[in-house]
Amino acid sequence: MRFKSALVALSLIAAIPAAPALAQDMERMIVTANRVEESERQSAPAVYRQIPADFLLVALTFQSATRDTGERAKELETMFNRLKAKAAKTDGINLVGGTLGQSTADIDTVLFTDVYTNDYSGTGRFTLTLSVDTKADESFEALMKRAQAFVASIEMAGRSEAYLGDNQFIGARDVAKHRADLVADIAAEVAALKTSFAPAKVTLTGLESRIITQPSGPLELEIFIPYTLNLESGGE
Repeated sequence: MRFKSALVALSLIAAIPAAPALAQDMERMIVTANRVEESERQSAPAVYRQIPADFLLVALTFQSATRDTGERAKELETMFNRLKAKAAKTDGINLVGGTLGQSTADIDTVLFTDVYTNDYSGTGRFTLTLSVDTKADESFEALMKRAQAFVASIEMAGRSEAYLGDNQFIGARDVAKHRADLVADIAAEVAALKTSFAPAKVTLTGLESRIITQPSGPLELEIFIPYTLNLESGGE
């Protein structure tokens, strides 16, 4: 874990905007084609830490263009069941219902009829969210290849086919466990400022805020408490 005491320019193309929490102790941020988007990125304060992402989320869609509507639905329901069974037996792979980046639901509460749709072109489809746990020293590209290999390992029924979405979310679990370390880092920064600018008065606000998480790389996150620091020096 690396401690930063000053803002630095990211060497990435852009930054990833924060998205709603999966749960109280889980955060997720969006990655698009291994890029990060600058427009909505929050700047970290003077003190923050970097941690590896725990998982990546990506939309997984199965579709079929079989002409008979009954057979089309039957094929995709077979794939729905095969997908759930395969994920349940694969370490580090989980399925989630809901819309990627907006809502989530335990896969055991999701029925095929909840997610199955037909369009005017005669194509039926369903979409679930694939959650892939990260591995130490694994690149974004290697993780995505692992996700694609998982999908490819599922035997297709009829004219079914599958594809992963263009957007991905990365996230961390239980970020609250880092609060004590972040507060200690901030306290050390305050002590150093008081020494450097003595006599000095330093005031802080915002330390009661929740920890914010945002990406600093394809599979790396910055975490910080969004505090504000004010320094008044009595020196000449």
